[in-house]
Amino acid sequence: MTRYLIRQTLLSIIKLFIFISIMFFFIQIMMPGDFIDQYSLFCNAECRVRLRAQLGLDLPIWQRYLQWLRQIVTLDLGDSLHGEPIVETLKMVIPATLLVFVTGTIMAFLIGLWLGKRTAWQGSAILSRAATLGGLTLYTTFPPWLTWLFTYLFTKGAGFVAMGEVGGLGQLAFIGLDRLLWADVEVHPSVIAFRMVATLAACALFFYLLKNLIDEFAKHSTPGIIFLALIIASTVGSWYLLDMNILAFDIMKLAWIPLVAYILLTFGETMMIMQASMEEVIKSEYIITAKAKGLPDSVVRERHAARNALLPVISRLVISLPYLITGVVIIESSTDWPGMGTKMWNALYWQDMPLVMDTLLIVGVLSLVARLLLDVITAYLDPRIRYDEKRTLSN
Repeated sequence: MTRYLIRQTLLSIIKLFIFISIMFFFIQIMMPGDFIDQYSLFCNAECRVRLRAQLGLDLPIWQRYLQWLRQIVTLDLGDSLHGEPIVETLKMVIPATLLVFVTGTIMAFLIGLWLGKRTAWQGSAILSRAATLGGLTLYTTFPPWLTWLFTYLFTKGAGFVAMGEVGGLGQLAFIGLDRLLWADVEVHPSVIAFRMVATLAACALFFYLLKNLIDEFAKHSTPGIIFLALIIASTVGSWYLLDMNILAFDIMKLAWIPLVAYILLTFGETMMIMQASMEEVIKSEYIITAKAKGLPDSVVRERHAARNALLPVISRLVISLPYLITGVVIIESSTDWPGMGTKMWNALYWQDMPLVMDTLLIVGVLSLVARLLLDVITAYLDPRIRYDEKRTLSN
């Protein structure tokens, strides 16, 4: 499995390099004008030449590309064309993106998994058909339209979903938060958002391992909905233990719209793949044998059918991760949620190419890390990977 993970890591790094290189030249060639054209409308020709030389925009495109690669290798992302350190800007927007992406991916995966198992097991029942139709409809919905609909219905006139400042903190904050609550808080809302993501990920990992351990030794399979409730309860409880519950709930007052929109747009794919995989597994002889032994339906469904049907779902999730992150970016820009998507579109509008490229780089790195984590899970669940590695070593 180690050789497999090393190979996947190297391949992912190569793909990331190719992706960011193509995006660099595509954006530089296709975008009309540059930053100076946007900001120096009232400068004369001499002033524009001086500004372009100062910002390095007068260099050939290949020199700018090499400079950008050198900054990446040295972990020095430099400054945006506005003069702001790009690292500090990304620190403000990454937690907001992770809050929607990590939370939404976990919730959508668990919901889709549960619905896929249930609908496949029940066959062509009316509720199964309704769930399938609803999941398919939401999955094929245009993301900006759905987020706009949510914003219009639930925040009309409330001013919740917008960019702005809060509590004097400035820097791409979350307008709509309680200013009196945040007035004396020394940390930025993005720091609280990051802590929220970290506690959720830790609780989800803990209960995932706990569920596998219990299912291994228990006679009856524990319903996944119970562990989903435990993950949510333990996450909220950890906010109280860290004394950030009021601040976290205040952020969730804004985050729920992009979060729910993301969940509704993504759970349908997991549900349909799990449904198709379960329907194929149910026809297997060992499932018929397990039923003939008189085992409870829940045990046959969870231990025998669902476990063997899970691998294609995780494999598809690995492939879909870049598209899921792209979906988060679209949802953010549609709701003005202060994450990487909103910041990137603003940077594109002002032709701030260093910030655009570094934001795309972070999106690629997040996809790389998430895919590697899922590759570990896939290698753990699929014995063929371990078998192939042992056979390679023996040869």
